[in-house]
Amino acid sequence: MQAMIIPLVKCKSDSHSDVNNYRAIAISTAMSTILEYVIADHIHSSAECNEYQFGFKTNHSTAMCTSV
Repeated sequence: MQAMIIPLVKCKSDSHSDVNNYRAIAISTAMSTILEYVIADHIHSSAECNEYQFGFKTNHSTAMCTSV
């Protein structure tokens, strides 16, 4: 996969010469993005996990919930 890396300024009021004031985003081609979604959908639909697994599971949180 090929992607173009674009630097974005985090805080416009900070120094633009500071490299820590930037974050990178990757812009990939439409075909690679579609392929990623197809592969991710296949992995999530065929993955077996037990009822106590919450990490990386759609509509589930990793936060501990306590009722008072």
